[in-house]
Amino acid sequence: MDAFFFIDKPTGQTSFQVLRDMRKILWVKKIGHSGTLDPLATGGLLVAIGQYTKLIPYVEKDSKSYLADIMLDGSSPSYDSDSEVNYIPVLKQQESKTSITTEKLEEIFKEHFHGHILQVPPKYSALKINGKRALERVKAGEDIVMKERKAEILSYKIVSFEYPKLVVEISVSAGTYVRSIAHDLWEILGTGGYLSALRRIWVGRLDISLSTRLDDVEDSKKLDILELFPKKVFLFQDEVVLKRLSDGQRVWGEYDFPTEQDIFLFDGDVIRYVVEYKDSVLHPRKKVV
Repeated sequence: MDAFFFIDKPTGQTSFQVLRDMRKILWVKKIGHSGTLDPLATGGLLVAIGQYTKLIPYVEKDSKSYLADIMLDGSSPSYDSDSEVNYIPVLKQQESKTSITTEKLEEIFKEHFHGHILQVPPKYSALKINGKRALERVKAGEDIVMKERKAEILSYKIVSFEYPKLVVEISVSAGTYVRSIAHDLWEILGTGGYLSALRRIWVGRLDISLSTRLDDVEDSKKLDILELFPKKVFLFQDEVVLKRLSDGQRVWGEYDFPTEQDIFLFDGDVIRYVVEYKDSVLHPRKKVV
């Protein structure tokens, strides 16, 4: 099988565990996803099966949107409630309940959490340091230092706030850690900040309504490839040309294709090749199926 699935990941499972379960359900070996979700998180996990794993680079940089529950009454080493929460004193909580308002949070987000920002990823993460996940290094007792890196917050909306819980809908660039946003909010407020819940509701153009529960996965639930890549997939059924591309040959011809970008040649059943059309020549980039 060569396909994409949009899985509604349940809480408590790692993204790797979802892939492991899908291997068993669909009897496939080759499988991958376009962006890790933490065990605490739920929501959209875009999964590629078979030869379509070769197309993951074309979706892994897609923006993602989340619904985040941020608690302002403590902090944790993992920046979420999956590790022990250190609550601030009751008196400090009472003060914060009075001093932290929705208006104040709006000002903070506008100043610190909008557009291009710098953030430090959590040590408790799948981010690799010299080939080994940061989380594994922490559990092994290593003292690691996470480097600051660029991120982008595309939009945000405060859905509700009643101390200590802030609910915010936020859209971010790939690789942005919402947990770090919660942690940075804690440092700005001087009170607390950690995630108690996180749900990914969009991946690129896919919203969570298009997702499938893991226990409902079957062949009929796969995504329509034309909808997943609407500007990249083009119907192409010239077997002579496809054979030449398969042999690594460039092919001259007048085609109604966008130029100087990777496009996918679709034979009506599967995506066969990734090519670039430049100067009236099809340049083979990658054989898919």
